[in-house]
Amino acid sequence: MLRKIVRLVYFLAVLIVVDLTATLFWVKNDLATEANPIMDFFLQHSPILFVLAKLGLSGVGLYILYSFRQRFKRRVFYILLILNLIYLIVFGYHLWAALFLLFSTI
Repeated sequence: MLRKIVRLVYFLAVLIVVDLTATLFWVKNDLATEANPIMDFFLQHSPILFVLAKLGLSGVGLYILYSFRQRFKRRVFYILLILNLIYLIVFGYHLWAALFLLFSTI
């Protein structure tokens, strides 16, 4: 179970970075807006502040979950599983938008 938790943490970290990169691309090219009002606040001030906030808040959350992996194995596993599924849906949305943009300009 602990190895699965570690894998889920790494996979979630990758998905967070992909979401961060894709969001910056869409927003900077005026193709989308940030849906999360908290992150939108940071993005309106500065892209660098947005990156620091996204990575900082996500990093703290992942660290907390990782820290409790021994004590609450099952709970942490299911929380990470749900978060991974949410970010996979977000990734699918980014992928769909990229493919739509690609094929609509051909």
